Order: sequence, then structure tokens, then C-alpha cells
Amino acid sequence: MIKSKYVWNKQINGIVKDEDVFDLITKNRDILDYKAFFSMGKEHLINPFLLNDMEKAVNRIKKAIDKFEKILIFGDYDCDGITSVAIIYRGLKSLGANVEYKVPDRFKDGYGLNKDIVTEIIEKGYSLIITVDNGINSVSEINELNLAEIDTILTDHHELGEKLPNAYALIHTKVSPKYPFKDIAGCMVAFKLIWALFGRYPEELSDLVMIGTIADLMPLVNENQAIVNLGLKQLKKTQNLGLEKILKYSDLDIINATAISFQIAPKINSSGRLNKANLAIELLITEDLKLANELILEIEENHKLRKKHTKDSFDKAEKLINHSDQVLVLASEELHEGVIGICAQRISEKYQKPTIVLTIENGIAKGSARSFGNLSILNMLDKTSEYLERYGGHSQAAGMQLKADKISDFRQKLNSFPIEESDPVLDIDMEVDLTDISMETINRLQNKSFHTALFLIRDLRVIRKQIIATNHVKLVLELNGHLYEAIKFNNLEYYYNLDVDDIIDICGGLTINRYRNKESIQIMINDIRCNHLQVLDYRNKYNLEVIKDNLFDNFISLNDSYILLDNLDEFKKLMINHKSFVILPKKYNFNYNLIVDRNELGKIYFDLKKVTTFNKTDIIEAYNINEIFAEVIINIFTDLDFIEKVSNNYMIKTAKKTELKESKTYQDFLKKKKMIDWLYQSHKDKIKEYMEGYDGL
Repeated sequence: MIKSKYVWNKQINGIVKDEDVFDLITKNRDILDYKAFFSMGKEHLINPFLLNDMEKAVNRIKKAIDKFEKILIFGDYDCDGITSVAIIYRGLKSLGANVEYKVPDRFKDGYGLNKDIVTEIIEKGYSLIITVDNGINSVSEINELNLAEIDTILTDHHELGEKLPNAYALIHTKVSPKYPFKDIAGCMVAFKLIWALFGRYPEELSDLVMIGTIADLMPLVNENQAIVNLGLKQLKKTQNLGLEKILKYSDLDIINATAISFQIAPKINSSGRLNKANLAIELLITEDLKLANELILEIEENHKLRKKHTKDSFDKAEKLINHSDQVLVLASEELHEGVIGICAQRISEKYQKPTIVLTIENGIAKGSARSFGNLSILNMLDKTSEYLERYGGHSQAAGMQLKADKISDFRQKLNSFPIEESDPVLDIDMEVDLTDISMETINRLQNKSFHTALFLIRDLRVIRKQIIATNHVKLVLELNGHLYEAIKFNNLEYYYNLDVDDIIDICGGLTINRYRNKESIQIMINDIRCNHLQVLDYRNKYNLEVIKDNLFDNFISLNDSYILLDNLDEFKKLMINHKSFVILPKKYNFNYNLIVDRNELGKIYFDLKKVTTFNKTDIIEAYNINEIFAEVIINIFTDLDFIEKVSNNYMIKTAKKTELKESKTYQDFLKKKKMIDWLYQSHKDKIKEYMEGYDGL
């Protein structure tokens, strides 16, 4: 059986009918009037001048534009930061500003301002700096800029530190008591600055702020949902050359928030992960068609390369796991720094443990952490801060830097804390009968981007399983005569832990798969359980290392070695109360007739009679067998009083006429041989039926 990784918490009792699905999902999200919710527009956007220091910032920028001062936009390398830079740059350029931009070197500089960047800013003669999606914790750096008589307009949305920077203007919702909604992305703060500067709503930039808002996982309520509605409309008619190219190369069936989350934003993010955020920024700000065509090709290549780095780093990190650790700390010089956050997330989900992935270079380890369940990874870092040079983040995700020689102590300290075990909960919208659900309903959900909607579907029978694109699993499932496909991305465990005819329950999302002009319902797997006894048949598979690496811990492995090394009673006891078995290939390629056939044993007896003394090693070498079978032969001859032990050797005695069945060793071995024949010659269904009998099912 397969136990679900999460406790499944259904929001609605019973099985929901097709006609009620959409309305109940909106109610689960506290959307009382979905038509009004998805038509929220400019009237729901908050006045930018309610943000702290907005008027002061606008006046300073207008002065800089009038005097053609050198302005620098300083951003970040993720999608929120990239779109923030593009919004400010396009806005200022349209007003004739003398403006440039810079993002830090992800691998050398890390996040935000630092001393070297400040020195560079001073040397290049900028007189006004606008930070976007960063700066709120750059207290000393902004003081240094002030000493150089360089003004800083700080726009950010990250958590406030103990002390606020002494910026010329500080624009942040959490220092703006008059601003009623606090949870906006960095790109929205940047958008509000341009709005205030223009004196009008900058519709032409709404597609960029929409992408950044979705990419940074902002809650889609209040003005965030309004800008998503407005930005999606703008994207469909965008005049931004770069966005046009991204849309063209993404080949979207529909432009909605789901498409932004899973196809558009990852492409923009990929360049930042490879320390090439400038390429994405250039694509989003260029007015040159030739350059846009060149840039989109580079960005597509970066996206492919990011996927490769992710897979390679994940595979390497996974091999470093110590399964006895309660907090996984995985460190190597071979992990790509740009993708360690993705790796930490995937490993945390797969192994259900807080995970820290560290890449090491020149004795320095940089890491990304992800929590699991309700555990706070930031609290753990607080308790181990003596080992860290710097760290930051929130309860579910964080980053850190430490010296490589501190990693072992860091890991040990993390794993010394008592962690209260609690089963993580997965909230499921509802249970449905999949044969009752129409494609019209799923299309309606997709159109409104309810990609997080989760459904419980019971009693699906596995018809076929396959690995696609090296690291994804596709299951073909049957329910009441209907066939469905289910997909699990970036994880092969369900391929190795399920077999044909297993009956499973799935918690997952529902989508429409479009292939060769045909549409079909597809399940996107979040979690699976299988309540019946399972027998996985890997008797003819030989990639044992891969199989064992992916098997769940509750599976008991059976092969000829297990039977030979244990007594049959112990083997049969395994069947009681166990529900997960895997039959692996034979370990020993051995001619059992050498032992079970009287004539063959007779030949061995007469061969040994020709030597004065012999030992176990002599038998092993003479008959090319291993120690187990040599011991069986010696024990049979001992039982029958054919040999006697002299010191560490044996001598043949004059044999009396004796039946083999008088040897207990022979009788036991014969039973084991029959059990091995049964295990490797019976149909899997017969083996399963036998085990179910022992289990009392």
C-alpha cells in the first residue's frame, strides 16, 4: 500500500456534482461574486500618493529629468525585480530621462546593494538612485550614498529590518499607514511610482506589473487581483516587443494567470538564475525588432539550460541525502547556484523534511532553504546563527551564507533540535466522480486560473505507467470504463511504487490536455494513496540501484537471497500485517540441482573422497559456488554422517546407505528451493493472492 504524504482535508463533504463544482470552488476562496471578482478594474487600484514619500519622490525625479541628471535604477534578478526595472526604465525613458539600470551579479554580489556596488555608483557619477524590489535593509549602503551626496528613492516590499535606511524617499506599504493594502509586489510599488509621476494610470505597463505580481506569489485579492485582470487584458494587445516575442515562443492555448505562472514567468526567471538577468530586462525594454528577435532566442536557450542545470543539480543533491537526518543539509561544489532554491523545494516536497541546499566555491557555501509543513526554517536559522555569516527570509523559505568548514557543525546543530512531528495537511476543494465532470467545467476553471483547485478522485485502476522526458511520470488510469491520463512532474517515485492493476486514490488538479486536435481530461498529481496490498514485480528489471533509490520505505524487498538466508517461518511471518512488497531479480545464478539432485550430491561426495581433507573454500573453488551453497553441502553431509570435522577441515567418512530426506538441512533447502521457484515462476497475481491470504484480506 502507499500512504498519502499529507492528511487530506476535504473542504466539502460528499461527492460534488459537475454543475456545482465552479460555484463551490469560488466559495472555498471566499469569492462571493465571481463575476465582480474577475471584472475588478482600475476602480480597485489604490491611489499611489497614499504611499509614504510618494510626492517627495515624484518631485525629485522631475527635477532630475529637467536637469538631465544621471539616474540609476538598481534592481533584482528574479521576475519581480526584472519587471520592476523594466517598468521604471520604460516610464522614465518616455519622459526623456537620462537613465540606466543595474542588477547585482547573482553569484558575486548576492542580493541587494553592497559596498562594492556603492563604490561603483559613486565613481560613475550618478546623482539619483532608484531601488526596486530591494533596499529596505541597505542601511549602511544608503548612508554611504548620502555621504557622497547621492539621493536614493527606495521602493521595496520586503520585510522591514530593525532600522530603516535614511533614504531621500522611502516608498513601502509597511511604512505607509494611509495605504490600506500591504501585500503588493515590488513591481507594483514601482508601477505606483510611475503612475504618480505620469499623473495618470499607465495602462501600457500593466502587463509587466501583472507578470511580476503573479511570479512573486502575491495573494490574488484586493488590488492584486485587479491588476491581474487589467494586465491580462493588456497582454493580449501588448505593444511591448519583448512580451510579444515571449508569447509567440510560448505557444499558449490561453493567456491567463496559470500560463503566466508556469510558462511566461519561468522564462523571465531563467535568465536571472543563470546570472543573465540583463538579457530579460533588455528584451522587456527594447524597441528594436532585430534585437528582440536575437534576445528571445537567447532567453529560450537559457530556459532550456536552466532546466538542465536543475535536473543535474537535483540528481547530485539527492545522492547526498542522509535519510536519518530530520533536517536535510546537502552541500557540494557541483551544484549550480542559480537553481539550488528549486532543488531545495523539490527535495523538501519529495522527502517531507526541511531542506537546505548549499553550493560551495572557494571555501564559501551559499544556500537556499525550504521548510515543510508548519515548521519555520527561519526559526531554525535563528538558532544556528553562530555558524552563519548572513541569512534572511521567512518561515517557509530562506537564504544563507557560511564558511564551508562550518557545514558539518551547522548540520549537526540543526538536527539536534527537537522537532514536533505533525502530519502536513493538504486542503482539498472537493471529491468528484471524474466520469461526471465535463470538459466545459474544467475549461471554465482554467479560464479563471483556478489552477490551485484540488480534487479527490477515488478507485482509479492503473492500466499503464511510463516515464516521459526522463524525469516525469504518466499514468493511464481506468474508472468505470473510461480512460484518463495523470501526470507527475519532476518526480519518478510513482512510476516505481505503482504497478498495473493497482487501485489508487488521487488528490490533484484537473486540466484539459490538447494533443493533435483532440482534447481529454488530465489529472495533475499532488498526492496518491493505495489502500490495498501491493506486489511490485521487478523480477526481470536490472536497474536495481534506481529502483531501490525510488522505493518508499514501507516496501519489503523479496528475492532468492532473502529466502536462503532466513528460515521459511520468518518469511511467512512477513506476510502478516504487511501490505507493500517488491519482488527483485535473483541475486544468485546457481544450479540448484547440484544440491537437490541425489546423483549430483553423490558426485560431489566421490570427488571429495579423493582428497585427504577439505574445507569450505575448496568446495567454493571446485564447484564455482558461493559460501551459502558450500555451507549447505557441508551441513547435508554432516547431517547424514558422511563427513567429520578435523580441526578447521573435514574428512570423508565411510558412508552408510542413507536417504537424503534424513538430512534436516536438505529438507529445509528443498522447501526454500520450492519457495524460490514459486517466487520466480508464478504469475504476480498468484503471489499476491497468496499474500492476501496470510494478511487475512
